[in-house]
Amino acid sequence: MRLIAGIVLLFTWSVPAAVAESWVEVGADTEATFYVDVDSIVFVKDSLRITKRGIYTHVLTDKLGGKPTVFKETRGVVEMDCKLRVHRVIRIDMLDQHGEVVWSSGDMPRQLWLSVKSNSHAETTLEMACARFHQT
Repeated sequence: MRLIAGIVLLFTWSVPAAVAESWVEVGADTEATFYVDVDSIVFVKDSLRITKRGIYTHVLTDKLGGKPTVFKETRGVVEMDCKLRVHRVIRIDMLDQHGEVVWSSGDMPRQLWLSVKSNSHAETTLEMACARFHQT
């Protein structure tokens, strides 16, 4: 359960196909490296929408939808408010070691906004994305 909560807070999501992908590393820990697709950053209403991914150091298994789900990567869509320094995950997909989606949250437009924690890859994402759009 802790793993799911961490993933949801971080991702980042299924990602609509982008014309180009430019992944930039925004953080790492002992279990994963996290990236943002800088080409995906767009301004929507009062926030930024960003595609983010986590690539894990080993294959993980979590119980989702009542059955074990094996995955190696997560991709998601995150919204961030530069002024309020909050974020929320609005979609997350889990991919297996072959890049196939094995689980998806679907769109989650009513997720709660959460504070961005200091010294986290979420903070690095916020600062990079907001600087790109001069929203700080």
